[in-house]
Amino acid sequence: MVFTKKQIKGDIKEKDDSFQGNELDIVEIPIEAVAAFWLSIKKIARKKWEKIAQEEEKYTSEPFIKHILGLILSGFDDNKVYRLAEYKMKTLLKEFQRRFIIISIGLLGISSKENPRQVLIRIMSKFPLPPTTDNKIYKNAQLLLKSLEQGENTFVDIYHRHHPEILITNLLFYSMLSRRKGVGFCLEKSKGVRSHIFRDGLSLIADGFETEFIKYRLNLQQREILYDTEQKMKMSIEMALAVRNRVSYEDMFKIANSFMI
Repeated sequence: MVFTKKQIKGDIKEKDDSFQGNELDIVEIPIEAVAAFWLSIKKIARKKWEKIAQEEEKYTSEPFIKHILGLILSGFDDNKVYRLAEYKMKTLLKEFQRRFIIISIGLLGISSKENPRQVLIRIMSKFPLPPTTDNKIYKNAQLLLKSLEQGENTFVDIYHRHHPEILITNLLFYSMLSRRKGVGFCLEKSKGVRSHIFRDGLSLIADGFETEFIKYRLNLQQREILYDTEQKMKMSIEMALAVRNRVSYEDMFKIANSFMI
């Protein structure tokens, strides 16, 4: 019942981070799969839901799901659980938004052929405190570029769950690569990248779309993804409380159906 994802060839070493793991995250999981997760707990657990919830909390690395499982297993009353779950939802949505904006800045820099150092400054401005120094990011991006130019099989991923330092470094790498080799070469080397926002944006740049249009598209795409993610989170809170309160399987299905077309 634990969410899994296909392994991507050319794994790269990444920092440990609360947004990482070998599982799908709630941004990418279809809403039907999220509903099926909670319904499965109800179906398997019957009256002893706590044991199943403990197992799921232990093995899942999806931050929001893990947090909610911990809350319904706690001694907090339902109102407290709901409030704390909402706080977590807002915190994660804000961070997801920051990651998407960072990816958009990287793409728009490629589209406008902006100096990579300027791109880096724009990205760093999205943090209240820089996750690392500009020089370190720039140096690491140059090392990635050098390894590629030396013929190494370098795969540089873009993913919103990356640690900020890795995400920024990898975006800067593509900014440098596009200036040296062109967007077409950049697009070819980005095959396998997990961020569909980045892949789609790079494809639009390669097809010659104007920067303003790409910016408009990225803003719309980001808004829809965040809305969809929020719906999945809200549904998860409702269904988790239903599991806790031993709501029937049929009524839990009605809760899920309220969030789906």
